Amino acid sequence: MHLSTEDTSHEGACCVILAAGEGRRLSALGNGRPKPTIEILGVSLGERVMLACLGAGIHRFIIVLGSQAEAVRAHFEHVSQRRGCAVEFVMATEWQRGNGISALAARDRVRGDRFLLVMADHLVSPTLIQRVLRAPVEPGEVCLGVDRDTARLFDPDDATKVWVRDGLIERIGKRLRAWNGVDTGVFLATPALFDALEDAVQRGRYALSHGIAALAEGGQTRAMDVTGEPWIDVDTPESLQEAERRLLRSLGKSGDDGFVAAHLNRRLSVPISALLVRTPITPTQITVTSFLIALGGAAFFTLGRFWTGVVGAVLVQIASVVDGCDGEIARLRHLATARGAWLDTMLDRYADSAIVVALTLGYTAEHSGVLPWLGGFAASTGFLLASYSTKEFALRHGASYP
Repeated sequence: MHLSTEDTSHEGACCVILAAGEGRRLSALGNGRPKPTIEILGVSLGERVMLACLGAGIHRFIIVLGSQAEAVRAHFEHVSQRRGCAVEFVMATEWQRGNGISALAARDRVRGDRFLLVMADHLVSPTLIQRVLRAPVEPGEVCLGVDRDTARLFDPDDATKVWVRDGLIERIGKRLRAWNGVDTGVFLATPALFDALEDAVQRGRYALSHGIAALAEGGQTRAMDVTGEPWIDVDTPESLQEAERRLLRSLGKSGDDGFVAAHLNRRLSVPISALLVRTPITPTQITVTSFLIALGGAAFFTLGRFWTGVVGAVLVQIASVVDGCDGEIARLRHLATARGAWLDTMLDRYADSAIVVALTLGYTAEHSGVLPWLGGFAASTGFLLASYSTKEFALRHGASYP
């Protein structure tokens, strides 16, 4: 689940994040920390939710507080400063009664006729949010992102089910006997949601789904099919582990990987990245480390002996594996930058050139003549032209080189 680079700004739109819940089932893993602050591969649940919204073009957030309010507030304030977004807070004084009460607390802070509503413990992709934001919601309606792939569901017993017919949600609840979709926790709402929640509270029903169900009875709840988009509800230790597995699996889906990278390097780099992402090590530090390892391998090649060549080859392969970790760490932490990508590319080309020159020097120690130097020159030119050609193709055609 990574940030999108396309311009998808939704001018004036805001996002309400429900972060009031206690999260008892995750408390053991977090040593009593609030659920939104519990980390998944180096980034907290709350921050990952905000990053998905930022990637979808949302830059204003209303955080609904409840359990451990001050700790949650401090965490989101820190995230907003680092990520450059506007955050305001509202306290749900009776948050224990249900998440409908929490959503209702944001009523006076929402401006405009539409707003996004998400859960602080649902990991979703920016593209899922974008699809919901594009829904044709009329005044008085609410739209819910619905996953129709029920076979892919991680924990069916805990999911909020829906029955969808002709694009409308007719029924919603955890205990539906007949259902054909699942609530992803992403809503595009209008102020009508608050009216429905207030009516539900007066009848002693305090869950968000109670308000949605009331709107559904009047044909006011649309379903946006987001089947195929990554998402998971993280509220148990098992779902936390599954979220980590899915994030790590997504690292191996790059269309830019060659055969060796896809079938060897990624299988080694992803487990290493899973360990490094929990440390303060930065992607830039990994990039430089990979470059230095490659230079060490090149130094062994210059000696021109069999065993030094083997050592050099092992070091170069290690450098290639480590080189994959910088991008993986950057994607897992959402730290990818144009400067980092440029530095990685430049050092890769310097490393390639150093290796070819070193191989040439090592070979000419036993073989004289001009042919080894011509071969080395041709190889160095090939490395540079291959990199230049693929990037120029992508720049000119807007697609990866086939």
